[in-house]
Amino acid sequence: MQIKKEKMAIIYSYPTLVPQLGDKVLGSNIVDSAGQPVLGNPTVQYTLNDIKLLVDQNYVQQIESSSAVASQASVVNQPYSIQFGAEAGTSVDNVQLLKTSGSDAGGNKIQFNTAGTYEVTLTYSVGVSQSAANIPYLIFRTLKDGAAQEGPTVVVNEAFTAVNKPIPLIIPVTIHVTEPCYYNFQMMRSNAGANDGGLVKNGTPINVAGVTEPSIATIKISKLI
Repeated sequence: MQIKKEKMAIIYSYPTLVPQLGDKVLGSNIVDSAGQPVLGNPTVQYTLNDIKLLVDQNYVQQIESSSAVASQASVVNQPYSIQFGAEAGTSVDNVQLLKTSGSDAGGNKIQFNTAGTYEVTLTYSVGVSQSAANIPYLIFRTLKDGAAQEGPTVVVNEAFTAVNKPIPLIIPVTIHVTEPCYYNFQMMRSNAGANDGGLVKNGTPINVAGVTEPSIATIKISKLI
């Protein structure tokens, strides 16, 4: 018996209708809810309502915190978790800024309590504090649960114009949280270049009423909602 093959109609031959939110469209499932690749990229249906909800999402700020100290630096070839402001948030919040044990002056552990996608913006004031002739080799990284590095290592290896004349370093990080976890944002310096360098304040701040001199370390965290 011969099977007759039917051809699919040309798409523009179908009738045109005003879409309703309950209508569906076809698409390929490329990544899952955790941002991981989906094997085979199966064809699936999406409702227009779900597409609208996805498009309507915005990042809502959860935490903004800055360090009040004049400088921070790591021991040579030892990771150092950068300190931000005082502890903030509780276990019922999406994000908490925590203080580690010991004598740390500010919070440096970021606890994520709720699953979702977060945008983290790190703003550092990077410079030297001993000699303008020093050219430090500094690295910055993101560490999850005290064990695994996520994302690339950011390297600063350049000369500075003078002691305590820092430059801004802005590092954006996107974090996909599927279960409660914590992150540290770390710095390390090498003696391969010069045993100097870290986060430092401007030595000659602008003393004008109403103007706030930048912090050496600021973190902003927003959640996609």
